[in-house]
Amino acid sequence: MRIVTDSEQQTIKLGERLGRYLQAGDVLGLIGELGSGKTTLVRGIARGLGLKEEHQVASPSFVLIREYPARLPLYHFDLYRLDKIKDIEQLGLQEYLFNEGVCVIEWAEKMKLLLPDYLEVRLAVQGEQQRAISFFAHSKRYVELIKNAFLREP
Repeated sequence: MRIVTDSEQQTIKLGERLGRYLQAGDVLGLIGELGSGKTTLVRGIARGLGLKEEHQVASPSFVLIREYPARLPLYHFDLYRLDKIKDIEQLGLQEYLFNEGVCVIEWAEKMKLLLPDYLEVRLAVQGEQQRAISFFAHSKRYVELIKNAFLREP
């Protein structure tokens, strides 16, 4: 499935809609160039999970993992600075994956081999504000998630 947003606010709303349907153990792998809207989408996902407004979602580039308290814990990873699977494995990501919270991983292409069951989200710049966001389900769970979040009435 592919959805095009025309503004940062629309990307946030799209993430919010997705976040409402996330369940414990869900894993989203975000793939896209710098500036494609990955962190903006995570802001919306956090809103959809019920994160209170006083918590600001920021890119975890320098700390690698940020945790946010919401309806389900949100674990936001940024693998931009890591290049080797060995480095990623040493982070202890497996402790977070498929657990009681939701994991959203920016630059997920760096660890695809460690993600057998996840929703792949590809973001691409289409114009100054426009983003093309494509969803690829890697299990039945994520086919259902896409149906619930985007193919049914809001």
